[in-house]
Amino acid sequence: MKTAYVTKSFPYLQLCIFIAAILLFQYKLFAFAFMLSFGLIIFLLFISKRERVFSWIIAGYLTGSLLFLYGDKLLDALPFQHSILMIFNRILLLIPIILLVYISKKFNKTAIPFWRKPDWNSHIFFPFIWSGFHSLKIKYFLLIAIMINFASFAYSIFSAENSLTRDFLIFLIGFSIINGMMEELLWRGIILSRMLELSGEKAAVLFSGLAFGFSHIMLGYSFISCLLFAFGGVFYAAITVKSRSIFPAVIWHIAMNLFMILSGFIPFSG
Repeated sequence: MKTAYVTKSFPYLQLCIFIAAILLFQYKLFAFAFMLSFGLIIFLLFISKRERVFSWIIAGYLTGSLLFLYGDKLLDALPFQHSILMIFNRILLLIPIILLVYISKKFNKTAIPFWRKPDWNSHIFFPFIWSGFHSLKIKYFLLIAIMINFASFAYSIFSAENSLTRDFLIFLIGFSIINGMMEELLWRGIILSRMLELSGEKAAVLFSGLAFGFSHIMLGYSFISCLLFAFGGVFYAAITVKSRSIFPAVIWHIAMNLFMILSGFIPFSG
């Protein structure tokens, strides 16, 4: 009985270790993050023959993120304006994406199972996703969510003194689309998928949202802002799980990026 309980707790142990490793990494305690990750791999090597995929996903994510940081340092030497370098920075997310795709393939997993046409007629409940006092089809939920997001940024957007120059429009469109697509491929396309295999829908949605939020700490956002990102990440994950596709989350994420740039929350430096 005790052994069965311990075995059942392994998935949640791995999810908690992933959150801890992300926090350590975000606060630049890289050695401790990698020690935690590889310690988990060694532990599972002796204790459990199953559920090793996610332990390698953790290691791959940390390795890819470290290479991402080195790549970002190299970008500083390029003779481009800051806004273009910010777009290149988002393209560098291909590094952890490619690493995690490789790991998934090595374990005979479909790397991005949510790369498919969404089920727009699937229902999502409010406020608890799986249950609540009201449900909406995904297509209506997405539309209402984007409208609410716009309303929350509207004052800042109309107060901002944005000059619609070519450089600003390139940044607005380029950053919004590339960042939205890359982050969704990484977080909902791959990481959420591996979490679902490990622990089921509810835990995967919650922990992937938390991890996504905390991954913004190094970008200079406050801890409170990162908790708000985590809240958003939970709903990005939920709409992905409910629609069986990353594309609704990609659309939502791109819209959010547009609003954040237009409002100045993501600053444009020409």
